[in-house]
Amino acid sequence: MTENDIKERIAFNLIRYRKKNNMTQLELAVKLNYSDKSISKWERKEGLPDLVILQNLADLFGITLNDMLSLDKKMAKPKTRLSRLLVAMIAFTGVWTIATLIYVAFGMFVPDLSRPWLSFIYAIPVSITTSVVFSSLWGNLLTRFASISALSWSLVLALYITLDNHAYWLLFIAAVPLQVLIILAFTLKRKQKDI
Repeated sequence: MTENDIKERIAFNLIRYRKKNNMTQLELAVKLNYSDKSISKWERKEGLPDLVILQNLADLFGITLNDMLSLDKKMAKPKTRLSRLLVAMIAFTGVWTIATLIYVAFGMFVPDLSRPWLSFIYAIPVSITTSVVFSSLWGNLLTRFASISALSWSLVLALYITLDNHAYWLLFIAAVPLQVLIILAFTLKRKQKDI
């Protein structure tokens, strides 16, 4: 297989899977944290994405890397967004079900416990942790950034509520440098992708 054959196959599959997913070149470029000019160049068979971007494209379309290089005229059956959403919803529901069971168990077996509702407070960062995992698997840089930021702030909130002392509001001030570090880390990561 020559380089031109590879360009042709990738261009063909890129166009058809992009259109099947109802995406413009610009929308696809945003999801990949790339320029729409690069997408256009690949679709015109004037260049090739690197292997990492090719894998990201396959993941985004819910297909395999082999499907991206195949000239099979039937489209590979993608892992739908609906199935990803269902997996995420099952995970979130599981977290909140466990929090509810803990709340009920404490209410029934340890009635003297003063704050069994804290199980719901702790379920917030646990839920967001599942969001971090799913955004790492299926999301883009922006969703990972939002998930990690939400996780850091939810942990501070859970700690503040657990300590139950209004003097600990300074925890939120202490979390600001952590948020700045998260912003800097993701800015650096985005710059590295642009290079």
